[in-house]
Amino acid sequence: MHMSSKNVAIQRSVYDALAREKRGGESFTELFARLLSQRGATDEVRGAWTAEGLSRDLHHLVQLRTGSGRKPR
Repeated sequence: MHMSSKNVAIQRSVYDALAREKRGGESFTELFARLLSQRGATDEVRGAWTAEGLSRDLHHLVQLRTGSGRKPR
């Protein structure tokens, strides 16, 4: 079976956070599929954030997960 592929550029901190989420032997494709299958819980709050608020909250989440920077108040 032939699988097509795409390259996606992401920040190193996001890559590192995703790599920590991977389970033993899990590929990034499998990780993304697993994470996407779990997003049903977030569907009910879709649209609750502004773009700026979401960007800020994701930045804080990456900081918390990586232990970098200061923690949000």
